[in-house]
Amino acid sequence: MKKLIISTFILLSSIYSKATTPSSVHSDIKNVTVFLNGAQVNREAAVKINKGLNYIVFDSLSPSINTNSIQISGKGNFIILDTKYMVDQPNYNSSTPKIPLSISNQLQLIKDSIDQVNFDIEELAFKKEVLNTEKQLLTGNGSMKSDSLALLKDALAFFRAKYNDINSALINVKKEEYKAQKRLTKLNEHLNKLNTDIAKKYTNQPLKPNHKVMVTLQSEITTSGKLALNYMVANASWSPGYDLRTNNVNESVALTYKANVYQNSGEDWENVQLKLSTNNPHKSKAKPVLPVWYLNYYNPNNYPKRGTAYGGIAQPTAAVKELDDVFLDEELQKATSSAMYSSMTESFTNIEFTISIPYSIESDGQNHVVAIKEEQLDANYQYYLVPKMDANAFLVASIKGFEDLNLLPATANIYFSGTYIGQTMINTQITGDSLAIDLGREERITAQRKLLKKEEKDQLLGNDKVKTYRYEMSIKNNMTNAIDLIVEDQIPVSNDKEIKIEPINKGKATMKENTGALTWTFNLTGKNSKKIEFAYQVQYNKDKSIAMN
Repeated sequence: MKKLIISTFILLSSIYSKATTPSSVHSDIKNVTVFLNGAQVNREAAVKINKGLNYIVFDSLSPSINTNSIQISGKGNFIILDTKYMVDQPNYNSSTPKIPLSISNQLQLIKDSIDQVNFDIEELAFKKEVLNTEKQLLTGNGSMKSDSLALLKDALAFFRAKYNDINSALINVKKEEYKAQKRLTKLNEHLNKLNTDIAKKYTNQPLKPNHKVMVTLQSEITTSGKLALNYMVANASWSPGYDLRTNNVNESVALTYKANVYQNSGEDWENVQLKLSTNNPHKSKAKPVLPVWYLNYYNPNNYPKRGTAYGGIAQPTAAVKELDDVFLDEELQKATSSAMYSSMTESFTNIEFTISIPYSIESDGQNHVVAIKEEQLDANYQYYLVPKMDANAFLVASIKGFEDLNLLPATANIYFSGTYIGQTMINTQITGDSLAIDLGREERITAQRKLLKKEEKDQLLGNDKVKTYRYEMSIKNNMTNAIDLIVEDQIPVSNDKEIKIEPINKGKATMKENTGALTWTFNLTGKNSKKIEFAYQVQYNKDKSIAMN
């Protein structure tokens, strides 16, 4: 009976221990939604669940997790009871991992071989030194004289044979020395590689905290299922970019969307389903509340400084902090884009683009370009000349219907006829029904602007002086084809009632009275030129000077 009780206790202890011991599971990142600031990561894991309580651990997670964003969901016959975020600190006092004996023996064998080769090289150097000494003694002996021709021939034969033997021995020593040096080089390379491998595996392992999430489950039966872990990470973002391509002014503009995705979250995203969202989860979602606006007379001694409250005017520090937050929010740009192989989902607060092809983005702090689809945009091309500012024309494409593309302000690379022209800025924060995109300079369309005459006379009555300015612009189209051209210039505008400005020759230009802008629109045939004249007069007090530029 006693043995039965002990056996039952051991069995129950084993079952309880198996049910309550935390079990780490392998999880893969399946989906990532990248925001303007931050990213939401979705991990999935297949789990085996025992009857009773189970503790499932997702480990090796990003150190940039926002703990408030952790969510757990699952599929299976079990109940999710609790979720806990934990960080296991490494044992910094632990000894360096021991190198296996087989690797230590291999390392020592290579070192012994290097020592032996070094000894061989040193011995060969001694042999070479002895042979060179014998050679010097042989060639330095000048006493080889004899009255007998037979003895002289014998001496010469001895000298020749001995000299050849020494040279042959020197060549053999040099060959052996060359082979020994090659063996030494290979051994050193092998030693360096082995030391590098040892350093990576056994001595230079980084000690990093293990960020993990433990999920508590309960089940009435032994079963299996799936768990999904969602969390927000910092150190991730995306920003848009564009390429504009066209071959000539008779074709549409190809607008290519790009997204520069950045992430340094501490975990790689491998073959994930990627989403790009214009939402900013860190931006306040609460409606601002207007405080009471008290109006008072200005008093320099009572004027409130930023972040300070004075008597008579209530401006608490908390309110100033709210103003700071609003200012920072205004600095953040909102991004909108249409992804290649993607579907767009638009809600009341943001737009999401789901990329249908998997992407792998390493946690390396670098920008990774995500492919985005290409739009063909109908464009109206116009050449603009502003001779007062520049002698060359500029090509501008006017695009309608851009508001349907969900663009945002960003830099665009310009390619014309396959050649990189430069960069321009796509600015969607405008009013009107078209988007103007600068496509670059056209040096074959030129203009010269000069002052023809400046007349000056005093009024017969009063203290006024009148000056008349006449300008001429010579415009030339050096291209072979006709072009639509818009020429812009201006006359000054007065903000002083004593100064009166009147156009006396607008040269058939349209004029904006409030700005003084003059605009000429016409077609100019190829290899042709045109002259434009305009004039205006300025009336002002003759005792004063005006600034003209």
